[in-house]
Amino acid sequence: MTFYVLEKKSNLHEQYRKTFRFAGYHLLLLQHEGKPVLLDNICPHAGYPMKDGLIIDGSIRCPMHGYLFDLHNGDCLLSPEGPCNGVRIYEVIQIDEDLGVNL
Repeated sequence: MTFYVLEKKSNLHEQYRKTFRFAGYHLLLLQHEGKPVLLDNICPHAGYPMKDGLIIDGSIRCPMHGYLFDLHNGDCLLSPEGPCNGVRIYEVIQIDEDLGVNL
C-alpha cells in the first residue's frame, strides 16, 4: 500500500469537495458534519461523477439518476432504476496536518 496525501486539514470546511486520481482510483474528498469523507467519485450504477451530488441527511445523491448512498458506510439507500452496489468509503488518515489515504 502507498500513502497518498490529499489535503491539509486546515483547508477543509463544510462545503469542501475535491476530486483526486491516484493509481487508477477516482476519489471524492468532502467534509460532512465536520468530518472528512473519502469515497469513490464514480456512481456504481452508470459511472457518473458524484462530485456534484446533493448531500441529504448523511447521504450523497448521484446527480444523474438519483441513487442515494450513505456517507458512513457507502450503502445504496435508494435505487430508482433497480438494485445497485454501494460506493466504497475509504479511511481518511491524518498525519500531522496532512489528510491522506492508503491505496
